[in-house]
Amino acid sequence: MKNSLFNLYKDKWLILLCIFLGFLAWQGIRKNIGFEVSVSNVAVDVDIPPGWAVSEKSAPRVSILFRGSREDIRYLNNEQLRVIIPVPEPQYGKEMEVRLSEKLLKNPTSAKVVRFNPSTITLKLDQEIERRLPVKAMTENNLPAGLQTERIISTPASVVVSGAREMLESLESIHTKPVDLKDRNGSFKESVQVALLQPDRMRAEPDWITVEVVVAAHTGTKQLEKIPVQVMSTPGESRKVNVTPQTINVTVRGPQQKIETLQASSALAYVSCTELTESTGYDLPVVVDLPEGIQLVNTEPAVVHVEIGTLN
Repeated sequence: MKNSLFNLYKDKWLILLCIFLGFLAWQGIRKNIGFEVSVSNVAVDVDIPPGWAVSEKSAPRVSILFRGSREDIRYLNNEQLRVIIPVPEPQYGKEMEVRLSEKLLKNPTSAKVVRFNPSTITLKLDQEIERRLPVKAMTENNLPAGLQTERIISTPASVVVSGAREMLESLESIHTKPVDLKDRNGSFKESVQVALLQPDRMRAEPDWITVEVVVAAHTGTKQLEKIPVQVMSTPGESRKVNVTPQTINVTVRGPQQKIETLQASSALAYVSCTELTESTGYDLPVVVDLPEGIQLVNTEPAVVHVEIGTLN
C-alpha cells in the first residue's frame, strides 16, 4: 500500500515535470515560428522569352502573410521580395490563371508564407513592339494671379515606348508626370519622368525628359477714347496752330491688371511742329506715349491735319 502511494506520488510529479518541459518546448517553438507579419505591395513580374510582352495582368502587386522567428520577419519589406512567374512557352492571346506559391517568391529570409492576397494572377501575353510617340507635358495647380502659360516645350519631343502590341497600337501620345505650377513667378525648366499608363508592362526610352514652361503675364486690350492731341512746338512759338480732329481714340494692349485700371488721361498724344517753318496746312502722324508695359495696337485716326498760321 505504502509503495503504491509512493509510486502514485512519484508519477504525479513526473507528469507535472513533463507538462512543464512541454510548455518550455512550446515556448521555444513559438519563439522561432510564432510571429506573423503582412507585407503589402510586393511586385509581381512575369519571366517571358524575348519578343513577348504582358498585355493583361490582374494584379501588378500582392500582399503576403509571413510566419517565422522575430529575426526572420523583422527585416521583411517589399523592396527585397518579388514574385516571379515563369512562362517559358507563351501562347498568343491565351488567358492563363496562375496560383501563387512560395516557390514563385524570391525571398532572402527564412520566413514562411502563410498566404498570398490575391492567391491567383490572371495573365494574357502579346507580341512586344516599339513605337515612337510624341510627349505631352502635363501640369497641375495654377500659376499666381496675373500670369499665364504661354507655351510648354518638351525635349525630346518624342520617346520610344515598348510594350504589348494591342496596348501600344491604341496610343497616340504619351504624357509626363504633372509639372507643378504653384508659386512659379516666371519661365522655368524641369526634368520630369514619363508617366506610363501601365509601368509594370511598358518601358520608355528615355524615361525622363526636360520640360520648359514659358510663363507670361495675362494680357488684355482696351480702347481709350477722346484723348486730346497736343502740339509740340519750339519754346517761344508765336504762331497759331489748329489741329483737326482735336481728339483721337487708341487701342492698347498690356498686362490684364494694368489694363483694367488704365485711363485715357494716362496716354499722351501729340504732333511735333518744331521743324515746320511754313505757315500752311500739314497732315502729321500722331505720336502716343503710354505707361511702361503698355503697347499701342491702333490709333484712330493715325494722322491729323495741322493748320499753322500767324497770330493777328
